[in-house]
Amino acid sequence: MTFKRFVCILLLVTLTAVLVRPARAEAMDPQLIMIMVGVGIAVVALVAILIIANASEGRRRSSAELTTEALEELERRAKTMLAGPALIIVQTPAVDSP
Repeated sequence: MTFKRFVCILLLVTLTAVLVRPARAEAMDPQLIMIMVGVGIAVVALVAILIIANASEGRRRSSAELTTEALEELERRAKTMLAGPALIIVQTPAVDSP
């Protein structure tokens, strides 16, 4: 089960539970109502962000194209590095002077 499907099922179950058995009106104080409204706005904003992200995803290049381009660039850089002069590094031990 994908994460997206899990979130959709969780939202549907939660909304169904609220609609089937709503809380009593006198048990809700104004702060609780404001919290519920805030959570509702956050859920609507999250759904809008997900819809916009999924719509713009189709315009992006596929990962296979990106991988191919990255490998070609890596191969080109490796060839230019190998074509240059060799770099020899010699490490000498540290000697204390008398």
